[in-house]
Amino acid sequence: MSELAVVIGAAGKLPYGGMAYYWGHHITGLKELGYEVHYLERLDQPSEAYNPETNESTDDPSYAVTYLADLLPRFGVRPEQTSFIDRGGKCHFSGWPTLRTALDQAAFVLNVGVPTWFDDLERCEHRIFIDCDPMFTQVAMVTGEGIRADPPGHYETLFTYGARIGAEDCLIPTAGRTWFPARTVVATGLWDVAPAPFDGPIVALLHWAAGRDLEFEGRSFGHKNREFRRFLELRQRRPRRFMAAVGGGGTPSDDLDGKGWELVSPLRATQTIDVYQAFIADSRADLGIAKHAYVATRSGWFSDRSTCYLAAGRPVLHQDTGFADWLPEGEGVLAFTDMDSLLDAIDRLERDYDRHSRAARRIAKKHFEARTVLAEMLEQACVR
Repeated sequence: MSELAVVIGAAGKLPYGGMAYYWGHHITGLKELGYEVHYLERLDQPSEAYNPETNESTDDPSYAVTYLADLLPRFGVRPEQTSFIDRGGKCHFSGWPTLRTALDQAAFVLNVGVPTWFDDLERCEHRIFIDCDPMFTQVAMVTGEGIRADPPGHYETLFTYGARIGAEDCLIPTAGRTWFPARTVVATGLWDVAPAPFDGPIVALLHWAAGRDLEFEGRSFGHKNREFRRFLELRQRRPRRFMAAVGGGGTPSDDLDGKGWELVSPLRATQTIDVYQAFIADSRADLGIAKHAYVATRSGWFSDRSTCYLAAGRPVLHQDTGFADWLPEGEGVLAFTDMDSLLDAIDRLERDYDRHSRAARRIAKKHFEARTVLAEMLEQACVR
């Protein structure tokens, strides 16, 4: 009989194709390792459930429940293996008795980046938390402020995409806990490789600013808007197609348009997992702009979206966060720090695009394959 893993995600309350793959890759990797998966999601805060049809975030779980009912079977998770807890405490799909039985029987709970905690999770002895927002999570734990302050403390094993945590020049605090470096995962079997369109755009897909800047120990740590502004003139420096799919308040759409960027709605580009795959397939390469905090702290962060591009055979231009400590760059993945190094990376990419495209897929399989990375993490957590 297969061991059971409970995976905590947020695919229902964030119903985008990219987010669906984020948790779907983890589910697929675990199933490829032989685990049965019970998927768990909970509305933790007011107005967390986003409905793209109304463009509103409310407490109404109906869109999320319908979305998950269609999505999760595509990753091999049946309705009775799904629990969605709404703000009123109702456990949709499985019901509470089945969820509690799953927690009693699970080999481990794997929380993939969601600030979720409720006491029933204690029914499972081995609980693992993956921090997907390095620096913001740890500072919340240090200061006791924000929705990420408390939940990680309830998990015995902590991983972080701030893969350089503990390095002398990495500014991420440990908050008094031991952190294992982690990398995002991709199930390459879910991604086909097709020839890239010669005139396809280099695409930046991002959220402009996810809240206020973070103030810690006399320094300010910001979001992607602070970094993206450094590259607004890119189209004027290289006369080719650049596309920006930018969401979030404060996006300078007129400025981007005036500087030659093609603009597309990120909701349109990531509406479903099929639309998201097609959007990536129509791209020439990914332009990975990192949060200012990830760059300034020398975190070692690497984008989960970029791993999707790699799996599809699309090269990645990725802002340097220190990730070259653990990920080879220069072929398939090209790091940049400023405008001049980005222009140089684009030129190198186009001089031998096919070589970089082949390398992209190899990197996805060697460094980010879900079943391989997750097996290593579970061994580190002493649950495998």
